[in-house]
Amino acid sequence: MITSRTGAIVATETTPYAWPAFAGHQVPKLVYLDLLHWIGLAQAAVGHRSGLAHVPILEACRAARAAGTVLFPLSATHYMEMSRIQDPRQRRHLARVMEELSGFTTLAGRPMLMRWEIEAALNAMGYPPRSTSPSGTSESRLLGFGVGWAFGHQIVPRMVRPDGTDATDVARLAYRRGPEAFDRFWSKIPSYVERSLLRGPKDEELPSLRAHGYRPENVDEVADQRAQRERDLLVQLDQEPRWRRGRLRDVVAARELYHELIDALTEELLARGTSLGELDWGLEEGRRFIDLMPGTDVAVTLKTSAHRNRDKSWETNDIHDIDALSVAVPYCDAVVTEKHAHHVLTTTNLEARTGTTILRRLADLHEWLQLTNVDPPVA
Repeated sequence: MITSRTGAIVATETTPYAWPAFAGHQVPKLVYLDLLHWIGLAQAAVGHRSGLAHVPILEACRAARAAGTVLFPLSATHYMEMSRIQDPRQRRHLARVMEELSGFTTLAGRPMLMRWEIEAALNAMGYPPRSTSPSGTSESRLLGFGVGWAFGHQIVPRMVRPDGTDATDVARLAYRRGPEAFDRFWSKIPSYVERSLLRGPKDEELPSLRAHGYRPENVDEVADQRAQRERDLLVQLDQEPRWRRGRLRDVVAARELYHELIDALTEELLARGTSLGELDWGLEEGRRFIDLMPGTDVAVTLKTSAHRNRDKSWETNDIHDIDALSVAVPYCDAVVTEKHAHHVLTTTNLEARTGTTILRRLADLHEWLQLTNVDPPVA
């Protein structure tokens, strides 16, 4: 363990990460933008006066996307943040730019990523290989298509009868223009669904949708509970202030293991023919396990920094932001984020450990795109 320039205890630089099998060089390169910067690009796209300065940056992003050298993936956090935007027109403008630069490519959600990182960490610590596959696991890959992949599921559009049975194949054969025409029509459905989900409903559609159970606010329920746990820790740290002056990272890491990782760790151990009770970890083993996992290292570092501020007010959006950065920072080539996260990520050793460029402004991204010489993929 080392102490950063901010005084925070962070992971040891000399301890290499245990990367999941899919991690490695990406072509195209991946650039993650938080919602604030997507808004800047959307304003540039529609000619809003607040976006005029970003027009050259938008054109550079479009050129890199068209050349196949850079991709701008979305995350589960983007979909949740979009659902809270009240103005349908703003959602449409945002969705249009997001579709153009991402093609609805999404990063794997943090719950999936944690499972893959736990597997890699236990392998690095010398535990026996799996004898069975843990339940609920998915193919280990960073990128997928659409909101389903961002939340851990693959959405396959189907035609369903009133009794719930699948009628897609029957409809295909009965299509009046023939099966091939049906296939062309049906191939457009996934993008149409994604576009509709990202844009959200129009104001006049809300009453009917809510009558049928539409509740976008429900996506925040679990994050609300997780934010409350951080507020509870604030109270505990006020009662025991010595932890803020000392081993605060150990406290945060232990809670991360107990609250966020324990279920996935238990399943992974059972798949290896062992259990939590057989681990017999001390402090150093526990630290090493946390520090081996890139996404968990990011989450623990961000939470540790936040808890050093006794006046921090934990909101649901803080949880969403940490989840997004826990995936984007280790696995993308560049991340453009807000001021505080940029400060934490660049004043700890995370930027160096992950090898990701952490940027604060769209203007910085423009410079990065100009300096990053990426050859288009060979056909």
